[in-house]
Amino acid sequence: MRVRRRRATRALVATVVLVAAVVGGVAVADSRSPDLDASDVARLVPAGVTSVDVVDWSSVRGRLGVSGDDLLVEASRRDLATRSTLVSSDVVVNDGLGWSPSTVRWEAFVQTGVGTGVLIGVPGSPARTEELLREVGYVEADGTWSIEVATLRADGAATPGTFVNVRLLDGGVVAASSEAAVVDQLADVAAGRTAALADDPGALHVWARAGGLDAFALQDAAAGCASTDPAEAGQDVAAQAEVAVTAAGSLRPYRWLLRGLGEGPDGRLGEDRFEVAMAYEAGPAAAEQAEVRARLATGPFIGQSGTVEQSIELRRHLVDGDVAVLDFQRQEAAVSLMAFSAPFVAASC
Repeated sequence: MRVRRRRATRALVATVVLVAAVVGGVAVADSRSPDLDASDVARLVPAGVTSVDVVDWSSVRGRLGVSGDDLLVEASRRDLATRSTLVSSDVVVNDGLGWSPSTVRWEAFVQTGVGTGVLIGVPGSPARTEELLREVGYVEADGTWSIEVATLRADGAATPGTFVNVRLLDGGVVAASSEAAVVDQLADVAAGRTAALADDPGALHVWARAGGLDAFALQDAAAGCASTDPAEAGQDVAAQAEVAVTAAGSLRPYRWLLRGLGEGPDGRLGEDRFEVAMAYEAGPAAAEQAEVRARLATGPFIGQSGTVEQSIELRRHLVDGDVAVLDFQRQEAAVSLMAFSAPFVAASC
């Protein structure tokens, strides 16, 4: 009888140990959060963000079908790399950490009231990321990895400042900035300690328009109006814009402006579409502005060269709730639409 009890006890202990091992194994296996993609960026930036520039490199690579130097050449030619921070980043980040357009899932340059920083969907595990940071020369303190600018400049780096402070977030994402306060802010948003852009219904609605875009920029009203203002190009351009707006109808300021490039009409290879989306307080205002701005999206490209149609051809304009949308086909010889170095009257204020 005692022998049977001892055997039963040993069996019970073995079962408990086995279950604990299995449960422990599951816990370990599930400890890494699923990788976040470009559509998740709205959950990682603060609600009061001024602007966000996103490049979905996974999508760009898949669509263009090229890699390495060819990827940069083709993406730049198609205006898809214009808003990228990694394209102009230092060689330590590319070679030392392995973060480049050929390897990362996506990148997002963020401007907030605290400062600027970049979020990157990095390759590899968190442990591997920490290992690389350590090998490059970063030192960790309270969750933030920091390095001296001089170390990053050692190999002739051009723009290393953005990567002086790095913090690992869940979902295979890192936050980097020249200012430690920015990585702390982004970490707080990612952890749910402060409000994210995704918590703003108005912003989230216009953000949804970026779902099919490979590269896009979201700006609040102040930033959007400033980056499209014809007056910034001089009095002559401002006068031309005033005449055009008078003929088309009054422009109402928007709450958010989204501009981006994605797969061309009907998925035709070698073509891209350019989308402009402006969020308003209500649907009637969006409907009115969609009509007015469509009339401004043709004829001479004010502040640029040639006609609008030589760069982008308006395929349709529509209203998506409280968002006015202009949907263009990008032409082969288009001027850079994502550089924001010249006015864009159809999206101005």
